[in-house]
Amino acid sequence: MKLRVSIWVTVVSALVFLAYSLVVSKPSFNGPAPGCGPSNGCHAPESGIFSVTQISPLEVEVHVTGVQAGKKVGGELVDSNGNVVDFIDATANNPFILTAPQSGEYTINAGYKKPALKWDSQTINLTPTGIGDADPAQAPLQIRLYPNYPNPFNPETEIAFLLPRAGEIQLAIYNVQGQKVRTLAEGRYPAGLHTFKWNGRDDREQPVPSGVYLYELRSSDQRLVRKMILMK
Repeated sequence: MKLRVSIWVTVVSALVFLAYSLVVSKPSFNGPAPGCGPSNGCHAPESGIFSVTQISPLEVEVHVTGVQAGKKVGGELVDSNGNVVDFIDATANNPFILTAPQSGEYTINAGYKKPALKWDSQTINLTPTGIGDADPAQAPLQIRLYPNYPNPFNPETEIAFLLPRAGEIQLAIYNVQGQKVRTLAEGRYPAGLHTFKWNGRDDREQPVPSGVYLYELRSSDQRLVRKMILMK
């Protein structure tokens, strides 16, 4: 079972610059930096390896080229302040979609692991009228709850969610019997990407047993749930 977990972690960490711990983009993970090289897994810049198409006022479709069908790709959307507002980590879906919380200038970093570790950047300006006669009032403003990383996990995992606008939320963990185990976040949070770690303990800081757990994100008008596995 440990070997299986190790293989899974290796696959999902294919794009190190898209780790769930990122709240602010860290270009040193993407390109050349002290200690980076072909032997230690850092991505090297490669111009022109992806194309971008705006498909709605706040959504872009990213297509990574030069990679075999079914191989993992990934990308991140970074605002003008350097904050990662959306990301896709190690997916076989190519092209994939990134969503911005609001109009503005953004940088897209995208790349792949095989046949070699490569990445590229493009800067785009998303406007409400960026595609056809789209009505800005119809722009997608949905909360996004991402898969936890790693999963399965031991001893801790990280959960990320994206808020398109500021609002009251609650992020909580439940067992399969529907009993609340831990409240990770509760209150009013600003728009943007938020990440929280769970250490496999309940609200009393007591360790919980191995098994399947659900994490739920609630807002005033949405409820999102995902599954994770604690494996000790």
